[in-house]
Amino acid sequence: MLRRRALAALAGAAIVASGLVTATAEAAPHSTRSYPVLASYTDSAKRHTAFPWQDQDAPLGASTRDGRLHVSRVYLTFDVAQFAGARILGAKLYLQESTTADCTKRAIEVWQTAPVTRDPTWGDAPRRERWLDDFTATGVCLSYPSFDVAAAVRDAAARNESRITVEVAVPAPLERDTTYGRTLYGYYKAALSVQHNQAPSIVDQHRYNSGKTCATATPHPKLSTWFVTLEALPADDDPGDQSLSSLTVDFALWPQDDPTARTERTSQFASTTRVGSASFPGLTDGKTYSWQARAGDGADLSAWSTPCHFVADGVNPSAPAITSPNYPPYDGSSTVPAGEDGVFVFDARGDADTIGFGYTWGSTIPVHGCSAGELGRLICSDPLDGAQAIRADHPGGTATTTLVPPGAGPQKLTAWSIDAAGNRSEPSRYPVFIPATSPSITLVGDEPRWNRDVTLRFAPLPALADRTVGFVYRLDSGDQQVIAAGADGTATITFRADDPRGHTVTVSSRSADGWVSGAETWTHYFFPGPEVHSDVYTDSGEPTGGVGVPGTFTFSPPPGWTQVSAYSYSVDWGEYVDVPAGPDGVATITLTPSTSGYHDLDVYAINADGGYGEYSNLFSFNVA
Repeated sequence: MLRRRALAALAGAAIVASGLVTATAEAAPHSTRSYPVLASYTDSAKRHTAFPWQDQDAPLGASTRDGRLHVSRVYLTFDVAQFAGARILGAKLYLQESTTADCTKRAIEVWQTAPVTRDPTWGDAPRRERWLDDFTATGVCLSYPSFDVAAAVRDAAARNESRITVEVAVPAPLERDTTYGRTLYGYYKAALSVQHNQAPSIVDQHRYNSGKTCATATPHPKLSTWFVTLEALPADDDPGDQSLSSLTVDFALWPQDDPTARTERTSQFASTTRVGSASFPGLTDGKTYSWQARAGDGADLSAWSTPCHFVADGVNPSAPAITSPNYPPYDGSSTVPAGEDGVFVFDARGDADTIGFGYTWGSTIPVHGCSAGELGRLICSDPLDGAQAIRADHPGGTATTTLVPPGAGPQKLTAWSIDAAGNRSEPSRYPVFIPATSPSITLVGDEPRWNRDVTLRFAPLPALADRTVGFVYRLDSGDQQVIAAGADGTATITFRADDPRGHTVTVSSRSADGWVSGAETWTHYFFPGPEVHSDVYTDSGEPTGGVGVPGTFTFSPPPGWTQVSAYSYSVDWGEYVDVPAGPDGVATITLTPSTSGYHDLDVYAINADGGYGEYSNLFSFNVA
């Protein structure tokens, strides 16, 4: 057996010398250390007794005890089920000596045996199946012998066998020589260290090109030459290879008519939960391309996937024509009919590359981009799936749509053609002039006061009065509401002005055919100080009352105040005077002007705690 070891070493040296094997052939594999599930030794003097190897030292080889010769062998069984299907790059059995009979003599060999399910005895020792390795170094007295058992682990992994058993013994010619006897350290016992790797793979159902699923058969999708990004998801059963940046994905792309023009690129940042990707700019319009991917984990590369195919499209379609049967193009004087939505026809003018159209009001063309979705893959919106797109009745044909202009006045409809690859034409533009169609909103009664009812009247555009059947309105951010129009085409609403900040009402008129006009908005903001009203003297600026004519002034709480104890007021910037408020928070004073012209009344509200409001109301009035 020692000669066999020497021959193996000589053969290995020859291979290295010839350059067929290099130290860098294997990148960092995974290393797993395990311990025996069964460990025991036998004794020739006790042929039918098994000796479990637990914490005590285990004899190996020959020794003399109780006047007799004892010869012992050690049996170790390891669970290798976790390596099933893996590539085994190396496997070492490690032992530790505790005593030696003669420091100058050492001969230990390891055999693989038939599998065992219980500790063997000398008399029923398992059959030796093959020699694995030996250890003869005598440089130190007590050593840590190691043995190459990769062949046993590799074969078990290939055959999906869950266990291997090895026998540790002194070679037969020396086994009964007590000078070769020794003991193995019981606390350390034995360990199996395996370097292994599961080869990665490409997940076929997660291959994409420019956001579209891989096509392995016709018809092949068309991809715009300005955006060709390939994506593929790697898989790897090794837990250590499943994190981000542990895997790479290689991509290969070539024209179908010239497989030798193959271009390869590598994505360094893939994982089992994130696709790898690579971009390939500069492809030739009209050519059909094929591509495939493979995964790497630093130790192994998968096989190349089956090819996917696509057609490169680098030509934009022709700009469309825009016409309308009811909205004439604006020529400086023409307007569209009030009360009608626009009907527009987009025409590809026979360009068979066009499959649909995009459109927008104005000149800003929306961008249909891509976002990151599941597995980090590109999710690219179909430019014909959006709200501002329409499919042609056939390639190169037309599409008709009804559109609502965004507002009154000059407007411009912009449209462009779209091909199957997502390429867009230059835009075409269609100007129109939209007449105002919004209804009017009129306040009924006095200026709104906080926590009082407000009434508004809706009236349609006169040209639409005979068609108006109702109004659609919204109060602040509430739900949209519908109210029917009266015989004169108008309607009124009443609501409580209970928001201290004020209110906003938006309204559109409705016609019997469902047409909805433009929107009109009414907004009122409450002044944050106290309210001041007078029965004689107003703040309109017009002269009222007169010298010696008394007038009452009523102070009401600021919007949102629920408790007012008093008000503090000053006339023409004189001393401030406090007046108590009633239970309803209202106070009334009487002033009799002694001079004509403008006078200022400045009023603060005072809360229940005696605090002054932040805002005063400066009420100016003109005495006749």
